[in-house]
Amino acid sequence: MAIINPASAIIAKIKTKYGKRLTDKDYRAMVKCESVGDVVQYLKSYTHYQVFLDKVSNDIHRGNLEQLIRERQFEELLTLCKYNQGDTPVTKYILRSTEISELMKFITLLSIGRPREYLFSLPLYFTQHTDIALEKLSSIHSHKELVSVLERTDYADILRQFPPDENGDYDLAAIEDALENDNLDQLYTDIGSIKNKKDRNELIKLFDTLSDYQNYSRIIRLKKNYHLSNDEIRKHLLRYGKLMGKNLDRILSKEEYEEIREELKRTGVGKKAKTIDADSEMAVQGSFEMCRRQLYFSTNPEIVLLAYRIVSLTELNNVIAVVEGVRYQIEPDKILEILIL
Repeated sequence: MAIINPASAIIAKIKTKYGKRLTDKDYRAMVKCESVGDVVQYLKSYTHYQVFLDKVSNDIHRGNLEQLIRERQFEELLTLCKYNQGDTPVTKYILRSTEISELMKFITLLSIGRPREYLFSLPLYFTQHTDIALEKLSSIHSHKELVSVLERTDYADILRQFPPDENGDYDLAAIEDALENDNLDQLYTDIGSIKNKKDRNELIKLFDTLSDYQNYSRIIRLKKNYHLSNDEIRKHLLRYGKLMGKNLDRILSKEEYEEIREELKRTGVGKKAKTIDADSEMAVQGSFEMCRRQLYFSTNPEIVLLAYRIVSLTELNNVIAVVEGVRYQIEPDKILEILIL
């Protein structure tokens, strides 16, 4: 009997799923639909979404459609994780990222005095996979209560550092930056425990590049749109990646927008980016393209799993963008321009 390599098995499964992704042809067909119902019907009739949308009404609410797709993607992720030998660095990173997304969603609602609305978007499928008592969040009305609910998690100590101001407003950007950096701290610690040097270095390189895309995008956006000082910009950067020391000092020393763009274009990540623009989705586009390459060429199951996760989330965002565009009768070509393809 032939012995099946677990790494090869999960990569094969992921590539099979990736082969069923939406194509440019699908997107061009959907943006020409006359109604949201027609978009849903197309997804049900011609794409891999048919499996779980088949019995869904065509007049499903946009929010419910998004929730259904997210649930399906998460269930798919859990199945793949089982093949990937459980709690690996990437698996834990993805789960923490999902927790952070839910926390930021709730804190945003708490900040505007509408915490109970979280109940309507509570991802029931995720509650059994997190130590956060998500079902308790909608009944919270103060920062003290929030920290109390999170007491047995790593997030309590972080959020203690960011209480709301006298008006009840949170510094949402600062909170998200702190949570993301903490997630990366734990990730890099986990990666450091991988015995295989090649696998360890490949993962470090991947996450360094993802962090660089995020930081490049933040610098150019904060410089042009928000005119923040260099010290303030540094506070909003991820602590990982290659953009450090003299390289970072040189880029931040440029005051004119065009000078910053030209400086970024000379960097390794900048050379690969389709666009370097304050209004573009540079980080999303760059990460998406890199992950597509990894899906074709990587033999590291951890990398292939993360790449598939990022590509799947990008597809979800594209579908929602199409639904919104058709709903508001935006020209098909205009909708296509905002998609990450």
